[in-house]
Amino acid sequence: RKEQKVIRQYFDRNCINIKQWALAHKLDIRTTYFVISGHLKGNIKSNGKTKKVFEALLEENIIKELPDGLKEDKAS
Repeated sequence: RKEQKVIRQYFDRNCINIKQWALAHKLDIRTTYFVISGHLKGNIKSNGKTKKVFEALLEENIIKELPDGLKEDKAS
């Protein structure tokens, strides 16, 4: 997916150490690596660790919105 590539490029372009970024946000390091490298895409079966990584990316405006699978359903 293109968005995953953009996330990785953001970290590379800005010389951001993924491990240090994960620690600064109190995130699971392995999960953070998988999200940034595109192995975890935030589908509906994603666990809480994955959602926390995407929420941190959203907070820092690295991504514009959460993946569809992680958006809360407001209709229920």
